[in-house]
Amino acid sequence: MSLFWDWMYLFKKTPWDTGITPPEMVSALESGKVAIGRALDLGCGTGTNAIYLARHGFEVTAIDISRRAISLAKRKIRSAQLTDRVRVERGDVTLMRRWATGQSIDFAYDIGCFHNLKDEARRRYVAALTAVLKPGAFYMLYAFEPQADRAGVALDDIAVLFDPAYQLDGMRRGSDRGGRGSAWYTLMKRAV
Repeated sequence: MSLFWDWMYLFKKTPWDTGITPPEMVSALESGKVAIGRALDLGCGTGTNAIYLARHGFEVTAIDISRRAISLAKRKIRSAQLTDRVRVERGDVTLMRRWATGQSIDFAYDIGCFHNLKDEARRRYVAALTAVLKPGAFYMLYAFEPQADRAGVALDDIAVLFDPAYQLDGMRRGSDRGGRGSAWYTLMKRAV
C-alpha cells in the first residue's frame, strides 16, 4: 500500500495536498475549545497542518505511510525551522502508541486517511486513538461519505466505532472540489 501513496506523491497526483490548513481546523483552534499541547497528525502528507499547529504552540507528531510524503514533510518542516516542534514518522496510523505514550495527546486530526482504511484497521485505529488521547481531548476527522463505487465514512459508522468513548461535538457536511460528498466530524473524548 505504501508504494501506491509514494507513487501518488512522486507524480503529484495529490489533490488533497492543497498546502492550506482547512478553515474548519483554524476555526476549532481559534474557538479556544482545543487545548494547546501535544497534537497527533494522522496521515500528515507533506506536513502543512503540522507546521500550522507548531506555529500555534503545539508539539506535533506527524505520521504517514508514504516515504515520499514523509521526505517532503521533513523538508518543509526544516525550511520552516520547526524541527524542534514537529516530529515526523513513517508508519501505520493504527499503531499510534509507537509515537505517543499514555493519554498524552490534547488534539488529534485526520484529513482523509481514515476513510481509506478497511473495517478491521478502522477498529484498531479507534482503539489506538482512544488509548493516546487525554480525556476531554478533541479529534477532528475529515472523510468522504460512502458511494456505491468507493469506500467512505457515514455518520452511522462514526457512532458505531467511536461510541461510547467519544461525544460528537459537531458535524459539517460538504463536498470536495470534485463534488464528492464529505463531512467534518469533531469528537471529544469523554472523561473515563
